[in-house]
Amino acid sequence: MDPAPEFRISLPDEGSPIVRQTAHEYVRSVLRRAILNGELTSGSRLVQAELAATLDVSTTPVREALRDLATEGLVQFDPHRGAIVTELSKDDLHDIYELRLVLEPLAMRQAVDNVSSSLIERLRRLHTHMLDEPHSAEWVDRNRVFHMAVYETAASPRLAAIIRNLQDASVMYIGASLQHQPSLREGANEDHAAILDALERRDVEAAVKAVEEHLRTSIVAFENDESAGI
Repeated sequence: MDPAPEFRISLPDEGSPIVRQTAHEYVRSVLRRAILNGELTSGSRLVQAELAATLDVSTTPVREALRDLATEGLVQFDPHRGAIVTELSKDDLHDIYELRLVLEPLAMRQAVDNVSSSLIERLRRLHTHMLDEPHSAEWVDRNRVFHMAVYETAASPRLAAIIRNLQDASVMYIGASLQHQPSLREGANEDHAAILDALERRDVEAAVKAVEEHLRTSIVAFENDESAGI
């Protein structure tokens, strides 16, 4: 049997703004951040009693949070080891990004002519925040919001829903690689700037090309990052 892990999870700073959260929401937020920041690595066992003790809560909100994270794809339930942080694989990564390479250019092609000025302004604010964001978890969340804001606002709702599922499945890979490749974040920020520029000019082909290059660059970076465990 695998030994129980020694949990090292960063808790919110005492000086952080107070946000009203249930115990369930608090646990989910802390664990999600720990996974995306690499504090809880791929394959780590998540023992409910130890997590509850670390976070000073009962096991009930821990159990509920683990179920939520499993729905998001960050946690898996193994019949022998219990809850574990989802284990990454290059095969899984390849499948996810092959699908994204087909579907996201299609969604962008649908979206460009329907993108509003207010949406472009929202994307610019997101992009600005991402340029200054030092934490992997927050950057990963904003990255997903950036892309989905375009697809959910202006593309087919059914297509956007499928892409959201694939985006959710991607967050583990992005979070893991950001720990070891700071240049990946810098390159992605440059790609987002190119997407924004194409959207503002309503240049369909430029927007599609920017998305395709963004996804292909990510694939190469992830597959070459052996330190991320992929």
